[in-house]
Amino acid sequence: MSGSIAELLVARAHDTNVGLRFEDASWTWAEVVAASAVRAAVLDQLRGEGPFHVGVLLDNVPEYVFLLGGAALAGATIVGINPTRRGDALAADIRHTDCQLVLTDRVHAPLLHGLDLGVAPERVVEIDVPEWHARLEAHAGAMLPNSLPGPDTLFVLVFTSGSSGAPKAVRGTQGRFAGFGAGMPFTADDVLYCPMPLFHGNALASCVVPALATGATLAIRARFSASELLADLRRFDATFFSTVGRALSYVLATPPTPHDRDHRVKFALGPESSAADVRAFRERFGIAIVQGYGQSEGAIVLAPTRGAQRGALGVAAPEHDIVVVDPDSGVECPRAEFDEHGRL
Repeated sequence: MSGSIAELLVARAHDTNVGLRFEDASWTWAEVVAASAVRAAVLDQLRGEGPFHVGVLLDNVPEYVFLLGGAALAGATIVGINPTRRGDALAADIRHTDCQLVLTDRVHAPLLHGLDLGVAPERVVEIDVPEWHARLEAHAGAMLPNSLPGPDTLFVLVFTSGSSGAPKAVRGTQGRFAGFGAGMPFTADDVLYCPMPLFHGNALASCVVPALATGATLAIRARFSASELLADLRRFDATFFSTVGRALSYVLATPPTPHDRDHRVKFALGPESSAADVRAFRERFGIAIVQGYGQSEGAIVLAPTRGAQRGALGVAAPEHDIVVVDPDSGVECPRAEFDEHGRL
């Protein structure tokens, strides 16, 4: 297994398999790596004093993927900014993560107007204007770096969902995220459909990095759409997709059609989905939903196993020692026992 995202990219530098699809456009992995090298050169040119933290406020567009690759090659850190945040909360996210540069577009730039970002106005750069394209053209044909950032290099700062308070920025090194590619059963024939936002760890760990690591095709959509999910799965000939939270319930709320099972999906990832939605999704669409459990911080990750009890989240990796303890005594609680019928 490669030790860094940068190494995974270099390994794809001559791969002619389709690496990225968006709407009607596509790029081979070789083209994705070349585009990433150009972004690495641009980021190097724009680098300022302090932590090399680059805020990205964009939908799921190809430029986001190229910037992730460029940051990995340049040793920069992508800070995924949540566009659903507003006002002081949005500004606090950017200040808290010490962004020295914010990349956005004309759609999202108005969200930043008048806010105290801790970033000089000229360091808020739009990527869909002539000036950005001129920067890219100036570095066209940029070579891959002679020396690559190591696995301990900070790759992303990912904000948690905020379920237990204000969202917190979680550190993700290149080595940690490169490891996510090893545990997914994909090949170059697979197409991983990613409708979840690239600013969140779910999309990166379940789609972007596994596609990069295995040479599968990554298909992205600007924003999740329940009504378009099945159409997109057919359009991209997807074999896998990932969701999180209540996304399955939104898809199930769409009217059934005779084409609900016309797809090539082998299975999907759906953490935090209800047991009822998981059953209904399989019955209607013929798609098995894998759940498991994981924290953005990586402190606890539970993977499902064959033969587990219904509703079980899974088991920890061998190197993880996880127990449930009594909060008062600190003593491990009694472990669950099941009878021969699977009853607790």
